[in-house]
Amino acid sequence: MGAVEVYRWLMSYFWHEPYWLPRNVTWPEVPSKFADLLVPIYLAIPLVIIRIIWESTVGVTYLYFRTNAYASRKNITLLGCMWEHMTGGFASLSRAKKILECFWRFSYYTFAFLYGLYVMIDASWLYDVKQCWIGYPFHPVPNTIWWYYMIETGFYYSLLIGSYFDVRRSDFWQLMVHHVITIFLLSSSWTINFVRVGTLILLSHDVSDVFLEGGKLVRYDAHNKNMTNFMFVLFFTSWVLTRLIYYPFVVIRSAVTEAAALIQPDYVIWDMGLSPPYAPRLIVFALIALFFLHIFWTFIILRIVIRTTTGGQAKDVRSDSDSDYDEEEMARRERTRLLKKKKNKVSPVTDNDDSDEEEEAKNDGKARHRRAPRKE
Repeated sequence: MGAVEVYRWLMSYFWHEPYWLPRNVTWPEVPSKFADLLVPIYLAIPLVIIRIIWESTVGVTYLYFRTNAYASRKNITLLGCMWEHMTGGFASLSRAKKILECFWRFSYYTFAFLYGLYVMIDASWLYDVKQCWIGYPFHPVPNTIWWYYMIETGFYYSLLIGSYFDVRRSDFWQLMVHHVITIFLLSSSWTINFVRVGTLILLSHDVSDVFLEGGKLVRYDAHNKNMTNFMFVLFFTSWVLTRLIYYPFVVIRSAVTEAAALIQPDYVIWDMGLSPPYAPRLIVFALIALFFLHIFWTFIILRIVIRTTTGGQAKDVRSDSDSDYDEEEMARRERTRLLKKKKNKVSPVTDNDDSDEEEEAKNDGKARHRRAPRKE
């Protein structure tokens, strides 16, 4: 048997309908097509490019006028900031870079939530989760839902690509696991036409992400810092309602208690003998795994609650363990950049430019000195 024959045999075994679909259902009968999942992969790179352009134009403009991210660089113009970010600043380790990451996620989640609400406002399963399983797997997929699914899946692929140049936080690996589980859920749910329940998960998750990223932007905004705690209350409320109440007690409960009988009359989700079909069972287990990640992040959020109620200001405590390192590294890199610029510059510089650079390096050194722990 040649390699081609072995490959075909493995594919026919892997895609054997009883492993994926209810009894007596074949792949041509399923409205959602596996080949469509190439589209999100193709969309990932364009989304990264759109992100860089969006950050470099709209995002940098917001930072320039609303935050102090560029305050220490007195001679740089708005166009200079835009050009710097577009030509490599998007991969730097700086305060502006961290804020722009937040700005992009806020922009995307706002768009995704509003678009999802628009395409699902008349969907029957939005108001009755049981409709996700009645008539399965023959649910038609409208073009608006198709694009919603493709763009959302492509976005998570783009986050995996972006993790290569984004600022790493203390929960980096948990985020990677979250992105991989999300891509698996979206791809597998599309393959077996679990699209309806997938859209519910996307919509309910995006709303709390809007408030999360919006709260961070308000915290960075030099003109609206008094709104930080208010935004955190909105975020925490949406988090509890969507991630800890709606998701487990509506979506997962329906998937565990109602889906099995409607998928196949003799189907049991918790069958340890793993009777076919296997795919719906794996998706339900992945939904539960995602909920455990929600619990992990809830403990982090509760740390913010404790800090806020004891008189502090709400902040992104995901960075608590590594924020000092980030700021020290930013200061060190900036000083190195300034020194190299002085040594390697061929064209003459004015006294004012030199004094600005020296003052900036000096300020960075003072900031680092203030962060250093006091020796007893």
